[in-house]
Order: sequence, then structure tokens, then C-alpha cells
Amino acid sequence: MSENKRTNDPKGVRRRIVDAAYGAFVTQGYLATGMLELREKASVSGGAMAHHFPAKRDLGLAVIRDRVAGAVQQTWIEPLRACEDTPAAIDLIFKDIIAELTQKGGVSGCPLNNMAMEVSQHDADMREEVSAVFRAWHEALSASFEADVEAKRGHGLDPQKTATLVIAAYSGAMAMAKASQNVGPLNDCRAELAALLAAKYRRP
Repeated sequence: MSENKRTNDPKGVRRRIVDAAYGAFVTQGYLATGMLELREKASVSGGAMAHHFPAKRDLGLAVIRDRVAGAVQQTWIEPLRACEDTPAAIDLIFKDIIAELTQKGGVSGCPLNNMAMEVSQHDADMREEVSAVFRAWHEALSASFEADVEAKRGHGLDPQKTATLVIAAYSGAMAMAKASQNVGPLNDCRAELAALLAAKYRRP
């Protein structure tokens, strides 16, 4: 019965493939992951894999759209929109990420960063999808900083440039944490961003 259910559940099959690919691409890399390996991880037939994703790049695009974009939305964009205090939201985001990585006992890196570094030079469509996720992240941060400036909570900061700084600092710290398998760089980045933003949010 379970086999029939899976066969008659194309959305479920597609979801299993994308989930398996997301996990593999984040941990071991897009280029290092083969389609046969993903078929085995997702427990699907070659026909099912070919039906949903005729080529590996199709699966890569789906992972960026369905999982990487969702991860950035859940981890960064939603918390920013839910909190009027941008520095507090950013600090809480760092805190939650550091706690999760500490609990896991390993750092696989930022999914967006990992995909961007691997695919951006090789495929224009994938590069555009990755860039779109970065733009959404940057727009959310910029809007949050802009709201603080308009409400006179933040002083002397450029929302666009400050958003770029936060993303660049986080991405770099995550890359360092992945290389060392240690959350120390993220702790340092969290502390320095908090100090920098505190100066911009202190009333003149």
C-alpha cells in the first residue's frame, strides 16, 4: 500500500527528491553530488527522477527556489519583519543560528553561500536564482533599517550599505566557521555587529 501511495503522489516524490538534493548540496556540494546518489537518497526510480528533473541543473534550480530561498526567508526575512528593533532582530538571528550549530556539533555553512560559490560561474539561470535570493534578503534588511531611520531610532546609517555589510559579515563568518568547524567566527561577528549598530542607534 505504501508503494502505491508513493507512486500516486507525484508531489511527494518531487518533495523527497528536492529534500535529498538540498541536504546533499549543502553538506557535500552541488558539483560533488551525482544524480544516482540522489536517486538512492530519495528512494525513487530512474523514471521518477527523469520525469521530475530531466537534468541536474533542473534539480539545482528547484533546490534554490524551493529550499534555499525558503531557508533565508525563515531564518532572516521573517524575523526581521516581525521585530521593529533591527539590531535586536539581527542579534537574535545570530543567537539562534549559533545555538542550532552548537547543538548539531558541526557547521555545513550557509546554504545560499554554498550554492552561490559553486554554481554562479557555471550557469546563468542558477546565478540569477541565487542573486534573487540575495536581493530579497538585502531588501528585507534595507527596509528594516530604513524604517528605523524614518522613526529616528537609527542615526547616521545608510540602510542599503548597512544591509550589505550585515550580509557580507554574516556570510564571511559562516564560511570561516565552516572551514574551522567552530562557531567562534559567528560569535565574533555577532558581537562586533551589535557594537557597530549600537553606536548608530544611540541618540546623538
